[in-house]
Amino acid sequence: MTVAKSGWRIVEETLPIIILFSLFELFTGGFLSSVLSEAANAPGLLILVPGMLGLRGNISSALGARICSGLHLGYISTKRISKGLKTNMEIAICLSILMSFLLSIFAWLVCSYTGPACMGLINFVLISLITGLLSGVLLSFITAGIAILSWRKGLDPDNTTLPSSASIGDVITIICLLAAVKFVVGLGL
Repeated sequence: MTVAKSGWRIVEETLPIIILFSLFELFTGGFLSSVLSEAANAPGLLILVPGMLGLRGNISSALGARICSGLHLGYISTKRISKGLKTNMEIAICLSILMSFLLSIFAWLVCSYTGPACMGLINFVLISLITGLLSGVLLSFITAGIAILSWRKGLDPDNTTLPSSASIGDVITIICLLAAVKFVVGLGL
């Protein structure tokens, strides 16, 4: 395949996904702004949001890249759950939990030293861990599914998986974050 044909293939496979998920993210932003009142129940929550979104994007993109490489190299199968796929998904979930915990500590420190109102450390940790766990598990399966489905359909999973998982990751992370806030606030800690 020539370089020009390869370049056009990337554009043909990636452009519709990027347009679709850009629109999807606009609706997610609208959803987030409509439920922003929930942030009043968890002072300092907005400090956690950019870090959580970045964290999810980084982990799911790395997972997607590893799965795509595994598909190209043949150590990940599209017919069954291979050991390579399972291991990569487990590592992504473990990283999500560990980094969510560390992120919650840093967010609480920043909030404590810069904001007049801040929820407690326990609330930060619980919200972050619940969000990280839920979104990590969901996105691991979604990322693997997109890569395998792309491969089966004859598309290059590198062109479809990374933009899809990054965009879907933002949406799922926001939904999981709001669910975690409702749960933790409901606990009344």
